[in-house]
Amino acid sequence: WNFTDFMHSFMIVFRVLCGEWIESMWDCMLVGDVSCIPFFLATVVIGNLVVLNLFLPC
Repeated sequence: WNFTDFMHSFMIVFRVLCGEWIESMWDCMLVGDVSCIPFFLATVVIGNLVVLNLFLPC
């Protein structure tokens, strides 16, 4: 899993929003460094807030 093209990027973000983000983060940390942690945490928090706002009535 990597961000080389749109499809792989979409699948990683989809996995993060489905709750399977820890495996992708560990893979990222094996290749990179700890800078993956803020990216994945921000994606989880912001993505879940966006999805939550889609389904909650105003």
